[in-house]
Amino acid sequence: VDSSSSYQRYDIQQVARWVEQILPFTLLLLVVFIRQHLQGFFVTIWIAAVMFKSNDILRKQTALKGERKMLILVGITILFVVHVSGVYWCYKNGDLIRPLVMLPPKEIPPFWHAIFVILVNDTMVRQTAMIVKCILLMYYRNTKGRSYRRQGQMLTLVEYFLLLYRALLPAPVWYRFFLNKEYGSLFSSLTTGLYLTFKLTSVVEKIQSFFTSLRALSHKDFHYGSYATSEQVILYALYTKKLLAATCY
Repeated sequence: VDSSSSYQRYDIQQVARWVEQILPFTLLLLVVFIRQHLQGFFVTIWIAAVMFKSNDILRKQTALKGERKMLILVGITILFVVHVSGVYWCYKNGDLIRPLVMLPPKEIPPFWHAIFVILVNDTMVRQTAMIVKCILLMYYRNTKGRSYRRQGQMLTLVEYFLLLYRALLPAPVWYRFFLNKEYGSLFSSLTTGLYLTFKLTSVVEKIQSFFTSLRALSHKDFHYGSYATSEQVILYALYTKKLLAATCY
């Protein structure tokens, strides 16, 4: 028992010594990596912070229902539009625009650049969906009953479409990334085919959910039972009249 415990202590000391030796070099590589991608890190952190705050504001406005303030909704809608437009204007010569319309980049993107394009586009698409939701909240600001249910159906439709579109958004980037002839035609075709197969199987459920919400929006409210006939209406009116007369005595 003593020998086994001493061996365990020796192993732990060896691991600690190895970590102590490799940690400074790892930190140095991390600093160099951050310096090489400093702009990408800054932009990613910025849009993530804006996204987090925007989501919080929109959630609060949605919960207010009839007490929503039109001025706040208009203001945040304008801010969202300016922010999304500004980001894409800054990268108008980059590879951000083509994947939005399901077109692959013109050149094979490096791995980290592909990650950056996917993250930025995903966040900007989510914020664009927030713009649509703000417009819906302004349109249905003082509605109740059936119109309020319609608002919920519209928001659900936007959310399911967003999930479907976000699932498809990385496909053009990774398609171009995997279709790299430098690794050989057979290998690149195999990896590209496998990726497209995995992607297709992952979006089937999202497609079904989107069309289900679309059908729910296109259908009118369901009425259970059957409509009363004219005779039933007359009998109900006579019964109600007798009941009211009986309660007066």
